[in-house]
Amino acid sequence: MFKENRLAVIITFVTGVMAVLLLSGFTSTAVNGGAGISKTLKITIPGEPMTVDPTKSIETNGGAVIDQISEGIYRRNANNKIAAGVVERLVRPTDNGTKYTFTIRQNAKWQTGQPITSRDFVNAIERQANPKTKSQQTTSISYLKNFQAVNSGKVSPNKLGIHAINKRTFYIKLTKPVPFMNYEFTNFYPLNTEAVKKYGGQYGSTGDKTVANGAYVLKGWNGTNDSWHYEKNQHYWDAKNVKIPQIDVAVIKDDNTAQNMFTSGQIDLTTLTGQYVKANQNNKNLVVTETGRNNYIYFNNKKKATANENLRHAISLVIDRQSLAKNVLQDGSIGATNIVPKNYAKDPSNGKDFTSEVGNQAPTNSTKAKSYWKKAQKEIGSKKVSLDFLVDDTDTEKKLAEYVQGAVSKNLKGLSINIVSVPHATHVTRDFQTEFDICTVGWGPDYPDAQNFLDGLRHRNAINFSHFSDRKYDRLMNKVDNTTKYDAKQRWNFEKQADKRLMKIAAVAPTYQASQAHLINSKLGGLKWDAMSGQSGKLQYAYWK
Repeated sequence: MFKENRLAVIITFVTGVMAVLLLSGFTSTAVNGGAGISKTLKITIPGEPMTVDPTKSIETNGGAVIDQISEGIYRRNANNKIAAGVVERLVRPTDNGTKYTFTIRQNAKWQTGQPITSRDFVNAIERQANPKTKSQQTTSISYLKNFQAVNSGKVSPNKLGIHAINKRTFYIKLTKPVPFMNYEFTNFYPLNTEAVKKYGGQYGSTGDKTVANGAYVLKGWNGTNDSWHYEKNQHYWDAKNVKIPQIDVAVIKDDNTAQNMFTSGQIDLTTLTGQYVKANQNNKNLVVTETGRNNYIYFNNKKKATANENLRHAISLVIDRQSLAKNVLQDGSIGATNIVPKNYAKDPSNGKDFTSEVGNQAPTNSTKAKSYWKKAQKEIGSKKVSLDFLVDDTDTEKKLAEYVQGAVSKNLKGLSINIVSVPHATHVTRDFQTEFDICTVGWGPDYPDAQNFLDGLRHRNAINFSHFSDRKYDRLMNKVDNTTKYDAKQRWNFEKQADKRLMKIAAVAPTYQASQAHLINSKLGGLKWDAMSGQSGKLQYAYWK
């Protein structure tokens, strides 16, 4: 299935040569680890961002750019701990844990030199909640007072639970205490009020239509090109601790090209996947980090076949997650036994891992799979069913799809999988339009709580583009939500019940828990990744040794 042929080798070689020619201006003054290296850091990103508006972006490539140019109420410091960002300090909530009052740093400014004001935060969050904006990035702000009424268009956005007290002080009012709110505040970004008025819905669509408040300014991105750069933001409040003045970025989708560019000294930092991680396992420049990003298959519940529970069970049961991770992906990922990742959420009473307490919720059993498939055939009314499997045009996703295609073909006679491989941006667009039969989904965590993953399958959640709905599941998640009535241990038990319900009816089919693999110039220091880190990490902490 994965046999390499001569044509593939030729194409890969030509692709590598073309990338070198196209990026002739993207060269380093020395090979990796050598003396006299340029002060410019050269990195890759695996795809083009859809938008760099932090109140709209919901995909990884856009997030990787936003990580470098924007800063929220809070930030993650060099050791990946929550720290004050645009505001002066971490604050304790009042009003029974529902009200947070923040004061913006006196020296917090936009790239233009303008002070960041309370109104920049209030306008940004109200715009994010406003249904006219059509933002799909609303999970972090959904806890604000009156969010549902605002987001459904029932009341004006100025009724949202965020208000300016003066130019530098504002408060946020929640509907209930939220135990992980400090993590969410890293995603509460201000927007430059004048720029949003000027560009409207086009804000964040190009570098020129974006105003940074983070460590770097975005330059040279026209919205579709595959190279740009970050320049140090001289007006960033902590600019004195940003050591690297310029970062050149190139979109490189092919791992072989990225590896060759790193080896030849053209780039200093890149990600690798699959066989290239295995091939570099003895390379001292390789750093592999287990992440909290879980991947799974969504089923379109608008269609008769994929809304069928027995069909979903059949597909899930033929996937050998351990074999997929170890023998197919080969990138340090591990098999996923649940929608919630391993080593992520901890029992508040004893510290045990969530997945160890609920057990393996995604077993492999081809005999049971065949039995479920027979039931599905009767209920669907057809012996043969063909499904389109929507995936990214990346090495990892193609391998995953080919594995699932083979496992289904081998064990479920009459069920066929047609792989539809598209660019990431197209995939995301089709996800939200529910233009698929089945599709891959990857979700990275915002806060260390099982709810972060379980919320996605609630009936009215913005990222539930499978349109899955189960009243019993929603009732359990409503209890998880009710932090006023239930304590941490009770919430934990409701999360476990909700998780088991979700997996019992095969709402999703988990596939693997990703690892991030990076090739890093040995002269580059300051970068640390953990379960919640983005692709490139926080480059503002990077430095040349």
